[in-house]
Amino acid sequence: MSLFRKWVVVTTVTATAMLGAAGTAAAAPRTPPGGDAAFQVEISGNVGGPTGGGSWYWLELDKDGGGIYAGSDCAHGTGASGARGTLSWERQGGQLAIHGVVSLGLPPFAYEPILVPAAYGHYVETFAQVFPTLTAFLISVGADVSKGSVQVQVAP
Repeated sequence: MSLFRKWVVVTTVTATAMLGAAGTAAAAPRTPPGGDAAFQVEISGNVGGPTGGGSWYWLELDKDGGGIYAGSDCAHGTGASGARGTLSWERQGGQLAIHGVVSLGLPPFAYEPILVPAAYGHYVETFAQVFPTLTAFLISVGADVSKGSVQVQVAP
């Protein structure tokens, strides 16, 4: 093999390795600013039927008792409304009580409070367990939440 061919092979292998390393570094996830989350909570609550609907939220609970959220909810036939903002939370025994989550499509008190288990894991809960005030409101307007369930994921 000529010296020129060896140079081409070495250069090609080196360039390929460098591009692969650059692609891997660019794809690596970055730590979010602050990095002070105690819990990340994902909630998916759904009630079937013509009077049903759903709520889908992601919440970051920071170690200082604050946090942020983003999500949406909808009632069948009325469309979805998105929401995002800041929240506060506290531990109450074996639960995390989350305050301050609001939705443009519901009365301002509807999600006050949100209650989830205070341990990492995946849970299937009733609407009344996670959304006690929302459950009372929905029942008052004729929704049958007994046909629904709420999937809760509590993660670090």
